[in-house]
Amino acid sequence: MDIHRCRFVPFKAAAINAVAFSHPHLASDSKYSRGAPARMAIGRANGDIEIWNPMNGSWLQETVIPGGQDRSIEGLAWVVGDDEELDNSNANTTSHGNKGRPIISHGSLRLFSIGYTNTITEWDLEKGSAKRNASGQHGELWCLAAQPKGATVTTQRLVGGTMDGCLALYSTEDDELRFQRLCRMPKKSVKIVSIAFQTRQLAVAGCSDGTIRVFDIRNGSILHAMTMGRDLQAERSVSFADNSKKGGSAKDVIVWSVRCLPNGDIVSGDSTGQICIWDGVTYTQAQRIQSHTQDVLSLATSADGSSIISGGMDRRVVLYREIAGQASRWGKVWHRRYHQHDVKALAAFEARGVSVVVAGGPDATPVVLPLQKSGFEHHRALSHLPQTVPVASAPDARLVICWWERRVEIWAFDSSLQETLSRIGADTSDADVLDRNRRLVGRILINGDANIAAAAISPDGSLVVAATVNEVKAFHLGRASSGEMVISKVAVPSAVATKGASGALISPNGRWLALANGAENHVTVLEVVGADKKEDTNKKVSFCAKPLRLARLRRSIPHHAQFSGLGRYDRRVARMAFSPDSKLLVVGDLAGYIDTWVLRGPDGILDAVSTADGENGEMVDAPNDANDSDASSDEDEVDTDGGSEAAARANKWVRSPSAKQMPKLSSAPMVLSFSADIPGTAAVAGGADGTANSPANDYVLLVITATSRMYAFHPLQARLVQWLRRLAPANLPLEFRNIRDIPKGVLWQGPRLWIYGASFLFMVDTSVEPVAAPDTSAASTDKAGAPTPSADPPKRKRKRGDDTGAGGRMTLPGLVPQRVQMVVDSADGGHSGWVDVDMEDTKDKHRGNDDDADENDSDSDSDAGEADKDAQHTQSQQQPQKPSPRRTRKQQQQQQEEERKQADEQLQKHLQSPQRQLPRWWHTFKYRPILGVVPLAATSAPTALSSPSTGYPSLEVVLIERPTWDMDVPLRYGDDER
Repeated sequence: MDIHRCRFVPFKAAAINAVAFSHPHLASDSKYSRGAPARMAIGRANGDIEIWNPMNGSWLQETVIPGGQDRSIEGLAWVVGDDEELDNSNANTTSHGNKGRPIISHGSLRLFSIGYTNTITEWDLEKGSAKRNASGQHGELWCLAAQPKGATVTTQRLVGGTMDGCLALYSTEDDELRFQRLCRMPKKSVKIVSIAFQTRQLAVAGCSDGTIRVFDIRNGSILHAMTMGRDLQAERSVSFADNSKKGGSAKDVIVWSVRCLPNGDIVSGDSTGQICIWDGVTYTQAQRIQSHTQDVLSLATSADGSSIISGGMDRRVVLYREIAGQASRWGKVWHRRYHQHDVKALAAFEARGVSVVVAGGPDATPVVLPLQKSGFEHHRALSHLPQTVPVASAPDARLVICWWERRVEIWAFDSSLQETLSRIGADTSDADVLDRNRRLVGRILINGDANIAAAAISPDGSLVVAATVNEVKAFHLGRASSGEMVISKVAVPSAVATKGASGALISPNGRWLALANGAENHVTVLEVVGADKKEDTNKKVSFCAKPLRLARLRRSIPHHAQFSGLGRYDRRVARMAFSPDSKLLVVGDLAGYIDTWVLRGPDGILDAVSTADGENGEMVDAPNDANDSDASSDEDEVDTDGGSEAAARANKWVRSPSAKQMPKLSSAPMVLSFSADIPGTAAVAGGADGTANSPANDYVLLVITATSRMYAFHPLQARLVQWLRRLAPANLPLEFRNIRDIPKGVLWQGPRLWIYGASFLFMVDTSVEPVAAPDTSAASTDKAGAPTPSADPPKRKRKRGDDTGAGGRMTLPGLVPQRVQMVVDSADGGHSGWVDVDMEDTKDKHRGNDDDADENDSDSDSDAGEADKDAQHTQSQQQPQKPSPRRTRKQQQQQQEEERKQADEQLQKHLQSPQRQLPRWWHTFKYRPILGVVPLAATSAPTALSSPSTGYPSLEVVLIERPTWDMDVPLRYGDDER
């Protein structure tokens, strides 16, 4: 595979300004916490909101709600509705296997945000857009918090701090958002920059004048005011800088963050780099800890109030815990620097088996830190890149598009990598090769203030589609006589153009455009006219006037589940895929359901489809809405161009006859990809008998879920392929099973799968049987001692252990046996020589029980870094050696030569076996972080092989990285490294 390694895309990850969990603390002993839909929301400086699913420590980025021009998310808050216990005797609510158990209908989740305006925005997670806005007669909102629930009254109000010194109260009752009133302060020049709730009715506000005020939000009165004093260190620095001033100018302390402990005590972090603990009854200062060299910007606390975490401008994250034997006294445990910039946001999350703190800041990378087992587990840096790849390619035209915010850039690669190297010399650096081979040939700017949610390009490079949450736009790419690219608009039907979309995909033949919009009960398909006319590539394409609406299957989801928790958010379309001949369309949603449609007509694979499963099939699972024409009747499943005879003969998309038999996946599909298999042609990924090059009787659909589990389906038959056992977790290498990053995409090279994520590129050959490696360990290494790709490592069951959702557990340090030599005289009185001294293995004495070390080795994951993994691999390979007689250097060399010869002979026999001529798997962590990998040239047919030795089609791809060091970040306030 030829790889073009690039960093040319305009993608820029924005700073993290806010992090919030819907359920910060899920009590394991509460029946209402079982199955609660906990989510994490991350707000960025460009207005994007990311929705993450903790997934017991897997951390899946499910959705990105795109922002817009001049938008910024500065605060986030979740409002959770009331849980309800339903009667299990009701047949409509009784689920299989739950008889006798209460059914909990979880309260609905609502997400709100602020962004340096006087407006609070509520977000519709199902559609991925703003739901409603509310504002009042007050200044800009700088902080936001949700009122805690009470014992009897469970409604929650939103309280925001303004720049003119007011607390703004907003009501969320009756699924509305309304401004209520203001709680004012005497001074309008004071800004409220942080807020927390001590009780349901008492709000604690941190102010810019060095005070902490306690408000009673029932009547708006100020009950207590605690002052921080002056910043004496800043005053002295000003005095020393200007000798003409005797005392310098006074500087107020800014209370950037406040939190309340379960016992009522108040914790504050301010601009002096100190945290203060205040007594929750007397409102007096109990303790002051100087732990930062610059401002403390964020605070987080554990559920039981035994831990405090602070983050500041000095990039430090500091952990504090109560001192044993001293009541209400706190001590600093440690501090670490996980970020390259300020630590602006902190949020704690504790659930069954999960106890973490998520930190973020201007460096755009979320970092997950262990809370309960801090010091015993590694941290984990989540990817700052989106899970959905913002890159697409036109293989036939050698074009690549990438989009960010409101622009799309088009890049052209003039020649292949091999041709470029042969022309300029193979010894040229990679950067020079890429600079000479790629060109920016066009740029598209989208009008409006909404960022691009999805984009696509046709394989021949003639059509580009860009979609926002409000509209869909299309552009035609042509060539002028001078060779320059000409970009012109293409009219999109108004029924589609004004609705927007969250996903877009163009079929391989360029004739169909599929659009998905959030959790809607249908998928829209547009036919492209003129896409198949190859004689005139500059002829402008167009769309059919009337779109086709493909209804999704109605699923047997309990009624209460559709209106509790996140509602129909799980039905959001996550991925879409066309078959290689563009006659089959597949979509998958976050719930794990897969819907399939086939093309019927002159160009389709079916001339007649059973009406029971085709046009008159069931509608989607959403309740019928009189205002929604998409769910009014089953006739809207496929719309045509009218009643003309030509329209009657036109191609139609109908539901696949076996759509209902497709199984529900255990988690959301993150990868949907078809192999090159087409029914009736030679199979490349496995035929009917499970071997390559046999006649294919169905397509092959590869699905990789959020838990990195791989499935391969025959979608027309709704059954698994026979060779799927080769992709079973037990047959996959340990290196792949230890990767925690979720796969982002896959490329096919005949039967080979090239799977990539943010930090890895992995190849597995589906045509090679997973056989065991030779018994001798020498056969698994080459002459240089490096592992060969054709030798599988010994299979070991991966154990997650008891890690709490961040990185893997830290391994216990051990002493590695060192090589010690000494000079001894020979027995015959000849020349002396160097011999090895057998050292007693102190590993067991130092580490104790070795079983624990083995378990820790199996818990290693990719997030600990390549160096840690290499060290763990080396440590696992080292075994206590038996005492051996002393040997001279010549004898040792002779024995080593014999061992190498034996290893070479066994390795040659192993490679010459019929099923092991080619490597079954290969991986690398060289490229990181990976934004996306897209094919650059059309994959050759299975008969046109790039190399007789491999027998696989040629594959040329563009691999795009976007490291954080290559992005612009704001300047830090000081570079003190103390």
